[in-house]
Amino acid sequence: MTICPAQYFDIPEIMKIERSAFIPQIQEKQKVFEERLSVFPKGFLILSDNSPETVKENRTALTAGYFCSEIWQTVPQTDGFFSLGHSAAKVHNDGGCILYASSFAILPEYRGQKLGRPFFKSSLEILCSSFPKIQTVLLLVNEEWKGAFHIYESLSFSVLRKMEGFFPSLHSGTGSDGILMTCPAETFRKDAADFSAESYCPL
Repeated sequence: MTICPAQYFDIPEIMKIERSAFIPQIQEKQKVFEERLSVFPKGFLILSDNSPETVKENRTALTAGYFCSEIWQTVPQTDGFFSLGHSAAKVHNDGGCILYASSFAILPEYRGQKLGRPFFKSSLEILCSSFPKIQTVLLLVNEEWKGAFHIYESLSFSVLRKMEGFFPSLHSGTGSDGILMTCPAETFRKDAADFSAESYCPL
């Protein structure tokens, strides 16, 4: 497995992951990912399965997961900044100090192989090391996504605030809360020589 920058030709595989990972009500549209890739290409990474077995069987490497992000100036105080399909072009700023991990997912066939946590952690290490102005990592998670919440908690993320009924719920007609979490960027900062969003990084 390697982590590498996403390219435009990866978008169909990224959409496949998006559709398999999230219920239809919260799936992002292709144009949203295209904008994210255009606005902040260094912040859009994929997990590539380029093992000899996979390449031999499929005649190509397979995209097993994706991670995308934006850099913001501040932590927003209103929920609208986190809405589905928000425009990365309107909020991203290379000189900002907040890294917002906007989305992260892995194909079902690669789940249960202990790839999620190291992929997410390594992606943050790449970006926090590549952008020294970043001070805080920010993310939003559905309270019903217990596995994802435990990954973030294990990486020292703490709850900043809850956004009541932000997500559609699989179990309730009233919606489920969004949990906004933060972590100091120094937690993930490594030697920039070891982690670069410009090159392939082994996982």
